[in-house]
Amino acid sequence: MGGDPELWLTYEEAAERLQIKPDSVRRRAAARKWARRLGNDGRARVRIPPDAITPDIRGDITPALTPDELSAARVELAALRAELAGVRDRLADTQTDRDRLAALLEKALEPRPGLIERLARLVRG
Repeated sequence: MGGDPELWLTYEEAAERLQIKPDSVRRRAAARKWARRLGNDGRARVRIPPDAITPDIRGDITPALTPDELSAARVELAALRAELAGVRDRLADTQTDRDRLAALLEKALEPRPGLIERLARLVRG
């Protein structure tokens, strides 16, 4: 056997652990072919696979941060938001510069008349 202990519960106990109704446990146990046996008290018990039970998130909830840690995290968050705003501003400036330079490059790459064409225009003009 693996490291998981076998968990045999009555339908009522399983319903409480799974946070569903006892009839739902019966249907789930039948559909998933969970092992079933009678206990010494004559009550039916089903073997609940460890992956079927979700942790009880309602019990023992302790804050992850102390008030001082939370305050420090808020200060750091404000600093990071300010830094992000600055980065966004610099990005916008960079994009504007890029667009301006792209336009200059496009103009510089436009074909220009050669010396002879310009002289011919002067003569004709």
